Amino acid sequence: MRIKKEIGHSLVKALGSVPGFSSLDDRDLLQIVGVSMNLHWPTGGVVFTEGATAEGLYIVLSGCVRILVGPRDGETEVASIGPGEFFGELSLLEDRTHSKNARATEDSELMILPKEAFRRLLDADAVLAKHFSEKVEERLHENQARRTAGA
Repeated sequence: MRIKKEIGHSLVKALGSVPGFSSLDDRDLLQIVGVSMNLHWPTGGVVFTEGATAEGLYIVLSGCVRILVGPRDGETEVASIGPGEFFGELSLLEDRTHSKNARATEDSELMILPKEAFRRLLDADAVLAKHFSEKVEERLHENQARRTAGA
């Protein structure tokens, strides 16, 4: 039996508060922090655009990111992602390019978990894989409802 030992690293604490990641112990979270990158986007900064290759899972540590559809001069917001939330998983899990745009609406710090590290993590943790699978189903359902409402 593995004893859960608390690690005082601020990124470990931030990641542990993200839905789905709470099933991991601090050592696993520290390994994720070790393979991830933390980057800053200024207000208005583009995180990714529709058609871009999915390169990682994005976790908002601070700030806010809007998920948008449509051309830049007529974009429609489909989600607002704040601290403790993640995005980009749909493209990763379906192994396709992004279908939406993501832009920081205020200065934002994002943790990016690279695609291969994310896949290894899901392979190693069934609880986390189930959480992300459920989240993808939820977002696919939301996307379908938006398309139906717009038709």
